Amino acid sequence: MKRGLILHSALWAALLSTVQAEPVQVATLPAKIVPEQAATLNLENGIVTQLASTAERLEAGAVIAVLNEERTTQEHEELELKIAREEMRLRDELRKLENQRNKVEFFLKLSPRERRYAGHASAEDMPPTEESLRDIDARAALLKREMESSPRLLKQEFERSHAKLTLKMPFSGRLQYHFTLPKEPGKPFELLNLPGRPFASVCDDSAFYITINLNKAELTQLPEDNFSVSIDLPEGKVLTGTFSHRKVEQNSAGNGDMLVYYFRVPEADKETAFNMLGSHAKARLVYDAGENVQYISKLELISHPEAAECENWEQLVARLYPEHHLILIGQRNIIIRPKNNK
Repeated sequence: MKRGLILHSALWAALLSTVQAEPVQVATLPAKIVPEQAATLNLENGIVTQLASTAERLEAGAVIAVLNEERTTQEHEELELKIAREEMRLRDELRKLENQRNKVEFFLKLSPRERRYAGHASAEDMPPTEESLRDIDARAALLKREMESSPRLLKQEFERSHAKLTLKMPFSGRLQYHFTLPKEPGKPFELLNLPGRPFASVCDDSAFYITINLNKAELTQLPEDNFSVSIDLPEGKVLTGTFSHRKVEQNSAGNGDMLVYYFRVPEADKETAFNMLGSHAKARLVYDAGENVQYISKLELISHPEAAECENWEQLVARLYPEHHLILIGQRNIIIRPKNNK
């Protein structure tokens, strides 16, 4: 009689769980909050100007800070003078070649008798031959090319060497500095940062994700869109995330690769997620098995006499529910589905 009551109770619980089927918690895992993309920016020590504000969102390409702006201005003036001097030198060289060409042409047009009365050429003059004319023309062409390219090359070299002194937003988003801001950040100040310490970090705040490392084969083989996560916050609040994508990433501990699941945070909770960047949290991983499933309590299962004869949950489910597939073993429940509803 007692056994009949137990079986009746089990069948009633299974039927009830089918009617009230809800997503079931399958694991509690370490979680991180990450933005759509992020970057770390470095800057050498020196005099910093044009420090951007962290109070507002910055667009891609916006200037974050400029290092040694006054010295850069002086070096730019020196560059302009260098370009001007180089242009003058090249012009002088070109005029000399033009004079030499005129002399060679003049001598080539003279008769042999006239050449005897034309005077002697100086040591700098080229021999009055057709080959000399070709050489002069070739040198003049090179000088003209140099006059065109030299300023451009000098400016490109200057910009390359000074580009690292101007930090810009690599993408639109939020900015955080890794040092204590001066009392008057709008004025120039001397930066004395610790070696190897980043100057600032930038995050793309267009989206935030809760990420977890999932390495259980019985979970990774399930439909990923059926997963969701939640993190408990102070004052009874909860931060949730719906599945977005997953990818293989390198383990930060250097222990090979890991499969990371990304769960997108709702738009309304983006500010909360931003304030949680870098923090460690525990996330509840929840799975929604869909329709035609039964959620059975583990406590209920182990109350059956058959539990003493089984070594694992799989065997116990096979004994008690032979017409069902075992879908998932959760933290508190077992999920099963009829075999005729695969």
